[in-house]
Amino acid sequence: MGCSVCQRFGVVSFAATPTAQYLCDVVLWEAVLNDNPQLVGIVELGTWQGGFSWFLHMQAQARGLSFVTYDVQKPDRDDIPRFVQTDIYRYANELGLEFGQLGPIALFCDGGNKPRELNTFPPFLAPQSVILVHDWGTETLQSDVPEFVEELYGDFCDSIGSATRVFRMKPSVPPPACSG
Repeated sequence: MGCSVCQRFGVVSFAATPTAQYLCDVVLWEAVLNDNPQLVGIVELGTWQGGFSWFLHMQAQARGLSFVTYDVQKPDRDDIPRFVQTDIYRYANELGLEFGQLGPIALFCDGGNKPRELNTFPPFLAPQSVILVHDWGTETLQSDVPEFVEELYGDFCDSIGSATRVFRMKPSVPPPACSG
């Protein structure tokens, strides 16, 4: 359902920096972070212009969490906090192992290929991590969801009209072998 102004891109910015998020997705992030005090960090895949990176960074700061954001392209602004310019797929194994060593994190799949991100990085994550995937219903479909994750907050996402979905690893999935 949601509300039409809450489901428009171009409405949400942070500190005058554009985001590609719906306003209701901000509400979803607040709920997920409030409900998951075990999280020790937020990792964002896909920075774009960095507006939502600023939001996530401030959420992390307020909650005592770590934060980092990755993108292959540099945002227009030079002051995006903890921005790392890299090809996440070229270094997927190294980054995945690094993410897993952080402890439980919120992994935000919002780069150029969200289905690939959702299929690549979650198996590396520490238990009790959550995975949030953006552009649900457009760039990410139910058919893109791997069998090793299960959805959380589905009814809530539907009720607010979120463009994001939340997942976690199914408990029976073993971690990937280290190819170090």
